[in-house]
Amino acid sequence: MGVSWPRSGHHLLARLLRLYYGAGFAYCGFYGQAGCCGQAPCARAGQVRYSKNHDFDGTLPQDPSRRYLVQTRAFVPSVVSNFELYLREGGSDDAASFARFASAQFTAYRAFQDKWVTSEFARTQTVIPYEALIRDPATALTYALSSFGDTGPDPGRLRAAIAQVDGEEVAHRRVTPRPGTGVHAPRDVTQFRHYDAHLFGYLDKLTLTRQEVNKVFRRHLGRDAAEGNMLALQASPSLEALERMILGSPEYAARGRRLRAV
Repeated sequence: MGVSWPRSGHHLLARLLRLYYGAGFAYCGFYGQAGCCGQAPCARAGQVRYSKNHDFDGTLPQDPSRRYLVQTRAFVPSVVSNFELYLREGGSDDAASFARFASAQFTAYRAFQDKWVTSEFARTQTVIPYEALIRDPATALTYALSSFGDTGPDPGRLRAAIAQVDGEEVAHRRVTPRPGTGVHAPRDVTQFRHYDAHLFGYLDKLTLTRQEVNKVFRRHLGRDAAEGNMLALQASPSLEALERMILGSPEYAARGRRLRAV
């Protein structure tokens, strides 16, 4: 079962596996694919060799008797790429919209990392970072093949699959196929149209979810955090540090005076 954080190279890996094994390699994309059983784990496990699941709701079971091929990616490039797909659903293409999207996405990202990348269960499975797949596709693909019981892959078939695989470019609401381009370097996030060094500095340091931030704000200040400050607050090193900051703020002192007066 393929379990991947969105934009972590799942389809690239699926295309590589199909090229390596040939047309008989049965793959199911799960989300809207014709003939899919709609179940996870797959009801056609004897026929389907590889399937896709993002575990969006966090309910996908971790069954020790099954093999999971997990794909992950650094948060910043993944959220930039995913934002381009979000725009196809009608999202606003501006810096404020991207900041809010990234803030909200971190909640799901942290949950995915905790469950599928850093957990004890994950240590028993095959975990492939997108960065490793792009940097050294031969090693990453060899590691992926081990999930299918293939411990002695053919070097020639490996090289051919990596050189011939179709690529794609995701930008401005569009996914543009790049047939036969092979595995290529990832996008440079500094070229993203909404890139801002100050903003992206926060994205690299996110530790808290927006829900956690707002819960502390409501408890001490009776309101949600301002959206314009949300990413900076989510980059606080801990909930304790955020709480200390709030308790030392002029707003907290003023609110205490108002409450005592009432």
